[in-house]
Amino acid sequence: MGIQYEWLAQYLAIVTEPSSDAVYTIDGERFTDREQAADFLREYQRQLNGTKLDVAGTYFASSWRTVCAAMIYMIAITETRLDLMPANLVIQMDCGNGYPQLRFVLKSAAELPWPKQDSSEWRQDLIGQFYQSLQPIMSTIAAVTHLPLTQLWGQIPLGAEYYVNYMGGLLDDEQLREQLLADYNCLTKDIDSRWFGLKRNPFDMKEIWLDDPYQPGEQMRMKPTCCLAYQTGHGYCYGCPKLSKQDRQAKYEEIRTACSE
Repeated sequence: MGIQYEWLAQYLAIVTEPSSDAVYTIDGERFTDREQAADFLREYQRQLNGTKLDVAGTYFASSWRTVCAAMIYMIAITETRLDLMPANLVIQMDCGNGYPQLRFVLKSAAELPWPKQDSSEWRQDLIGQFYQSLQPIMSTIAAVTHLPLTQLWGQIPLGAEYYVNYMGGLLDDEQLREQLLADYNCLTKDIDSRWFGLKRNPFDMKEIWLDDPYQPGEQMRMKPTCCLAYQTGHGYCYGCPKLSKQDRQAKYEEIRTACSE
């Protein structure tokens, strides 16, 4: 299957052309510079109406979920690949709809061949090297915000899984869809934790299930770490691990009431 550029742009915020309306642009390679990273995060915090720099750090870490999903999508089913390493990306902040959105602009959109060996010999290393390339960025965010690395990496897994599932739903070929979803588990949960610079692979999450207030009768997973959304004035997420049982129940009832109005 060929790379679907329109999917990358529309759903995963990965584009081939920069926006002229961006309020901030930073080269992916420069995000390892603490001063430049802090400057970017301060602007992101301002656009998010965040009370502290921490929230810009967690939101920025979370934004990489789409790039991770794109990497898995390509490894699983496309005939060629794009270079999604930070060195080939420019990050742009766009506030055109009144809310800050981040886009990843490819410096080079050249399609690259896959290694000639059997895929079982290189897939794990390739995805591992991709996560390793994000390590310096996550470490810089941690240094600037004083947030733990585990909290930053923890922003990615549920979002990446959501987008992989979404991409699967766009596929007409049932076999490709099954292959993508099966490969997601192989390309995340079986990855060695050393690629992340952690003692544990953040994708290998302990699953804690909650009643879904948006779809009664269904369940949803608790987030592995707090995203600090409460620092933007929106309160705690229903799936936040910081909520007590009583506060979560109150949040459930609040959401159900809002949905029924």
